Amino acid sequence: MADYYQILGIGSNASEKEVKSAYRKLAKKYHPDVNPGDKAAEERFKQISEAYEVLSDKKLREQYDRVGHAAWKAGWKNAPPPGAGNFSGDGIFGGKDGQTRSYYGFPGFGGSVRFDGVEDLGGSFEDLLGGLFGQRFRGRRGSTSRGPARGEDRISQMNIGMREAVQGSQRVITLTDDDGEQQTLAVSIPAGVREGQKIRLSGKGAPGRRGGPPGDLLIEIGYEPDARFTREGDDLTIEVEVPFSVAALGGEATVETLEGTVELRIPPGTQGGQRLRLRGKGLPAGGGSRGDLYARVRIRVPKRLDAEGKKLVEKLRRYE
Repeated sequence: MADYYQILGIGSNASEKEVKSAYRKLAKKYHPDVNPGDKAAEERFKQISEAYEVLSDKKLREQYDRVGHAAWKAGWKNAPPPGAGNFSGDGIFGGKDGQTRSYYGFPGFGGSVRFDGVEDLGGSFEDLLGGLFGQRFRGRRGSTSRGPARGEDRISQMNIGMREAVQGSQRVITLTDDDGEQQTLAVSIPAGVREGQKIRLSGKGAPGRRGGPPGDLLIEIGYEPDARFTREGDDLTIEVEVPFSVAALGGEATVETLEGTVELRIPPGTQGGQRLRLRGKGLPAGGGSRGDLYARVRIRVPKRLDAEGKKLVEKLRRYE
């Protein structure tokens, strides 16, 4: 019977990094998605996943090395192998969480043995007892079994421009895993995505265990600052220069927005520093709505005036 080290193709003194690297290479080769309908590859993948689960966990690996592969598969994971001790008529088995399982009715056995961490055994140890004594033994929590387990989700950060948040875009990212291997992924950024929201890439997270499916990759969105705008929550403010004559008499000014430029109506008598609102031209605010864009007016005064111009300005003094 091949032990877990042989299944992964490594020595018993392999480092944690070597264990992980061996698992990743074999998992990619024998994963069911790569070998659809291949029962042999599926079984091999389950063996690889089972071996990795034990050897990647420091405590489980120490227990495995102590009892050996045959005893481990028989369920003797946290105890001496058969023959190392005897059962008493009232055996107490304690788990890592402090709970215990009590088993009774072991006639003809003397002495006592205590086993720690029984919940790690799953149902195999109780199955072993049932085979010995002709009945099914259950503790307080009942027997458990270890089936396929989904891989963990992973989270990555991505900063996008404010215009991308409004209009959406396509990005290509490159991720590096724990072994230094790189993976290039295409990411669709939906229009209206908010800062702090996560884009989910199914199946791009950590690999599953014991033949389980991989987790997902969650990309958390952040906004890059934009020198043109000042941000206040979902609202934006931009400086707009307006000629003195337009501010006094009214007219239009060109304003840059996240979608491009628009013409903004300037009412007569507009003052410097006054903010004019463009509704729904700010950042995504959720539910399909958006914040507002404010144009802060900065009045442009002529630097040079000829004699006629000075006379006209003098006439304006009476209206100040």
